[in-house]
Amino acid sequence: MKLKRIGAWAACLVLTCCLLAIPAAAKTEPGVYTASMVTTYYNPDTNNVDDGGTANAALGEGMCRSATDKTAFVEVDGDGNIWLTVRLLLQSNCSDVAFYTRSGYDSYTQVNYDIIAEDAANDSIDYRFKVSEAGQKLKCTMYVAPMGRDVLWYLYVDTATMTAGSGDFVVSIDTGNLGTEVSAPTDTETAAPAELPETPPAEEPQDAEDVETEPDDAAQEPEEDPDAQETPGEILEPDETQVPEENAPAETDGADTPELTDGGVQPAGTGGLSGGTAAGVIVVAVLLAGAAVYLIKRKQ
Repeated sequence: MKLKRIGAWAACLVLTCCLLAIPAAAKTEPGVYTASMVTTYYNPDTNNVDDGGTANAALGEGMCRSATDKTAFVEVDGDGNIWLTVRLLLQSNCSDVAFYTRSGYDSYTQVNYDIIAEDAANDSIDYRFKVSEAGQKLKCTMYVAPMGRDVLWYLYVDTATMTAGSGDFVVSIDTGNLGTEVSAPTDTETAAPAELPETPPAEEPQDAEDVETEPDDAAQEPEEDPDAQETPGEILEPDETQVPEENAPAETDGADTPELTDGGVQPAGTGGLSGGTAAGVIVVAVLLAGAAVYLIKRKQ
């Protein structure tokens, strides 16, 4: 019993996933697409030939294929409306073209269409009409003059081959409104920085040139005053005279050193001696303290 319940639950889950996947695959994002157009001489629901003109399936398939272009055009506007453009060939020999969209099992409803483009060189006419989904099943009928009768066949868009772009088809929807929220800010952002560098930096280099001229004047001022250069030379001369004065006490270390103690020259030498003696005293004190502690512990 448990296995049967588990199997029933698993079957329900699989069926639910399949049903959810179908509408997701049928959804088409706004834009323009080209895709392959599939034609068939047989009714996709009953698998019967509804044309009534010939029982030869191969002849019928060749006829509907030669009358339909291999590429179709799909347009999806911002509101989700889907428009299909079908290009029929051999139109100079055909008339009374009619399109039908599938509304249920073996049930089709005639739709109104617009002629978007005609190409005499290709002997083709582009028919545009609204559909509920890109891959909706279609039925087409038209009168063929050389055959003297109406022909009927079925066709649909292979949604797996849909590619973004319009090819050589005429675009009827306003593609500028698709994604305007994204494109608008990019234009404003690029315009703003373009204005900023025009005014401020243009003035800054002028100020920089003025600054450059100022040091030129400053450089010319010392050239105009040669006396200013002589004065520093005179200032350097007393420095040279001071050097031998300093060397003089260096020669008489024994006599002049006691007089320079206030200048801070000899304290550096005495500081070295006092530092050594102080270090010796500290070492001796530490040794004596250690010996005292050792003796005290030993007595205890």
